[in-house]
Amino acid sequence: MEDCVGFKVLPVKVNENSKVIRHLFLKMHLTRDKCAQKPEYQTLFVVGVPEFCNQKVMKHAFRRCGKVKSVFFHNEPTPIEPEVLPSKYFISKSIKGFKVAYVVFAHTSGLENALSLKCTENEPFILSTQSAPITNIVNRWCENYNDNIVDVKELQSEIDTYMSEYDKTAAARIQIEKETVDNEDEDGWKTVSKKGRNPGFARKEAIKNNIMKNEAKKKIKKTLKNFYRFQIKETKINQLMELRNKFDNDKSKIELLKQSRKFKPF
Repeated sequence: MEDCVGFKVLPVKVNENSKVIRHLFLKMHLTRDKCAQKPEYQTLFVVGVPEFCNQKVMKHAFRRCGKVKSVFFHNEPTPIEPEVLPSKYFISKSIKGFKVAYVVFAHTSGLENALSLKCTENEPFILSTQSAPITNIVNRWCENYNDNIVDVKELQSEIDTYMSEYDKTAAARIQIEKETVDNEDEDGWKTVSKKGRNPGFARKEAIKNNIMKNEAKKKIKKTLKNFYRFQIKETKINQLMELRNKFDNDKSKIELLKQSRKFKPF
């Protein structure tokens, strides 16, 4: 089969006895967003991976091309780094149906060998090997069920370790907050020290004066003007008086201009 729009088409079979031929689409992983765990010129991007192919199967299948460091699966192409789960009991959501894979080789020669594979419909690429055989769906269900069985003692030990680390972090945070409160002066100002995970800046006198000026301006803006009804009424009366005085002044000016014959309205 000919290559398809930048992809190398690789005919594959589950095992030697299978009569069904599938196709994987391969190309070198190149993207603008760099990922440390998916280095360029060492990562093979594979599209159309069946659901029954796990990391062990893909790693052993492409081992004939070169040493495989790791294999990552995603629902769709993504440049981001794969999620590292903090515990084996936090099981990631399984991918349903076909998926994409990133096969990371230890050397660039492994990627070159994978892209230069010469497989045909008569001699397809075999996925299942003796060291990593693909089991049937019943066995896969049993494996998934056994993997989901929790070891109570191991889980309890992991919880205790996590809680002890959390208690240490919480105690350190409370101590820092207590030191900050103890450093407050009579006016409520806090002396910010350079201790702790996020050290602050030392507050100088000039900075304090600027902050006080800004606070005074904010208070003036927030002060309510003409809060009572009589204040609003007086304000309106004063505005009307000013308008009347201005009107009278303008009227007298017009009369003077008329008398001096210099009035030119148009």
